[in-house]
Amino acid sequence: MAALDRLKEKVETWKKQIETLTAENKDLKTRLDENTEGNADVDKLHATLTEYEETITSLRNEIAEKDEEIEAIIAKVEALIG
Repeated sequence: MAALDRLKEKVETWKKQIETLTAENKDLKTRLDENTEGNADVDKLHATLTEYEETITSLRNEIAEKDEEIEAIIAKVEALIG
């Protein structure tokens, strides 16, 4: 059960990271839309936005994989108990 608890904690941590990155992503998009400082700032914001979007996608993929692992562990535990 300790392994299952650790996996759940990791998934929750990743979910929080996604929420944080999503909020930052939204902020960057807003700043990008409002930015009038020039192309250098816009290019920098685009690069950061792309980086955050890639990180979000990666974390979502990891969460999906971990969810599958958790489900498999739960099934094994239930089989052992039942």
